[in-house]
Amino acid sequence: MAKEHALLQTEIVNRGVESSGPDAGSPTFSVRVRRRLPDFLQSVNLKYVKLGYHYMITHGIYLMTLPVLLVVFGAEVGSLSKEELWRKVWDEASNDLATVLAFVAVLVFTVSVYFMSRPRAVYLIDFACYRPPDENKVMYWLFFFVI
Repeated sequence: MAKEHALLQTEIVNRGVESSGPDAGSPTFSVRVRRRLPDFLQSVNLKYVKLGYHYMITHGIYLMTLPVLLVVFGAEVGSLSKEELWRKVWDEASNDLATVLAFVAVLVFTVSVYFMSRPRAVYLIDFACYRPPDENKVMYWLFFFVI
């Protein structure tokens, strides 16, 4: 009840002096009760909107090119019969050395760009000071005397 009450907004409106009827000559007021919009900035679900927007922006190139590639590939495969597709894939495939080397070079370049553009991992290490036993301790004045 209190939560719903917080979303209500009341407003008193002066409608002026009534000109006719049983209340002629008396001022009239009306009370409007409106529902306010919820405060979206305080909403917990806003963080999911921000997260989805971040994913959409960072992976936008993949989200745009994948449907195009699927449509083009589907149109190419859909226009061939089973036998034509089999012959095109296995019988007519002429893989000479230059084609294979170009494919491997593009593959290595793409994988290396992907791994180099990823953010580096950050490791948090617990820091603690080492306290040696008493037999390994050296006096301050003795340390500077030896140096």
